Amino acid sequence: VEKGKDQLFKRLGGSDGISSLMDALYKIALVDNRIKDLLLRDPERIKNGQAVYITEMLGGPKQYKGREIAAIHKDLGINDYDFDCYMGDLNRAMMGAGHPESLIDEVLVALEPIRADVLGHSRDAMDGVVMKDGQCLLDRFGGDQNVEATVENMFDRCVEDPRVRFHFERAKAKQRQIRRKFCNYLTGCFGGQVTYDIAELRPAHYNGNITDYHFDAMVDLFKTACFHMGVEQVAMYDAVILLNRSRADITTGCAVRMELAKKKNQLEGADQLFQRLGGLEGMMSVMDRQFECIERDKRLNMFFEGTKMNAIKRSVTDYLIMTLGGPSDYIGRPLAEAHAVLQITDYHFDCFMQDLQRAMRDIGSDGETVDEATVVLELTRKQVLKVHYGN
Repeated sequence: VEKGKDQLFKRLGGSDGISSLMDALYKIALVDNRIKDLLLRDPERIKNGQAVYITEMLGGPKQYKGREIAAIHKDLGINDYDFDCYMGDLNRAMMGAGHPESLIDEVLVALEPIRADVLGHSRDAMDGVVMKDGQCLLDRFGGDQNVEATVENMFDRCVEDPRVRFHFERAKAKQRQIRRKFCNYLTGCFGGQVTYDIAELRPAHYNGNITDYHFDAMVDLFKTACFHMGVEQVAMYDAVILLNRSRADITTGCAVRMELAKKKNQLEGADQLFQRLGGLEGMMSVMDRQFECIERDKRLNMFFEGTKMNAIKRSVTDYLIMTLGGPSDYIGRPLAEAHAVLQITDYHFDCFMQDLQRAMRDIGSDGETVDEATVVLELTRKQVLKVHYGN
C-alpha cells in the first residue's frame, strides 16, 4: 500500500478486473445469510455503486459521484460484524479469482478505513466502547483479576462444549499458554496494558480450521462466563463488540484455504481429487491408516468396536471413495439414519476428520489435496449430525 494504491488497481486487473471481482463477491454475499438482507433491496445498483467507489479507493479513476458513504449507511444499522462478514466474502471472492494472498491482504488493508464511515462513527469511536463515564472497560469489567477469572470460566466450558471442544483439547501447558495469551489480548483491548501483539492473531489461527460457527460458539461461551462471573451487562456487551473485531483475523485462514479448495474442486471435478489421492489403491491405504488411528483414538474408538468393525470399515471406505469422486458400490443407509442412535456431536466429527487428514498426510498427500478432501467431506457434517442438531 505504501507503494501507491494505483498498483492495487492495476494488479487486480483494472476496471474490468474489479468489475468481475464485484460480480463474484455478490454471488457469495447474496447467499450469505448474515448480510444478504442488507443487499437484496437493489443488489445490482448497490453492486455497481460499490464497484465505482472501490475502484477509486484502490487507485483507479476518480468517477464516484454518489452520496457520502456515511449518509448512505446512516439508517441501515450496520455493525462491525456485518462489515467483517462483507470483507470476509470479498476475501473469498479474491481467493476464488486466484489473487495471491499478499495482494488480498493489501486490498483489505486499503479498504479498512471505510469501516468508520459505513458504521457511522469516527476512527476513534471504539474509544466510546472502551471508555464510558470516565472508566475504561477493564475497570468496568472488574479489573485484571476478573478478566482472568472469566477467561478461566470460559475455557473450562470450551473443553466441554462439543462445538469447540476439539480446538481446546491440548496438553495442560499449552492450555495455560493459550489462556494467558487470551487474557493478555483482552486486557489490552479493554484499555489495560498492551502485552499481546495483535499482529500475531491472524497467523496464530491461520491453520486452525476455525469457522464462523466456532467463533460464534466461543462468543456465546464468553457471554455465559461473563454472566456467571457477575460482569455488568453493558460491560459484557462492549466486550463482545471488541471481540467481534477479531473475527476476520481468526476465521480468515480457514475461509481462504477452503475457498481455494472449493474453487479447484469446481473447476477440475471431484474425480481429479480421487486420482490425486492415488485412486483405489491410494484410498485403501488412506482408510487402512485411518482405522489404525481410530483404533488408538480414545475419543472415537467406542463407535467402532465390536464384531461389525470390518463391515463398518468397508461401508465407510465405500462411502468416502464415492464422495471423493471414485467408483464405489456403496449401498448403505443414508448418513442421517446410519448415525441416528450414536450420539455423535461436532466434537466427534472433528476428531474423525483430524484422523482422516492425518491418514492422508501419512500416505504422502500434500496440504492442498488434504484441504480439498476436507471441503468435500465437510458437506456431510449436517447429515451425520442431523439428529444431534435436531435435539
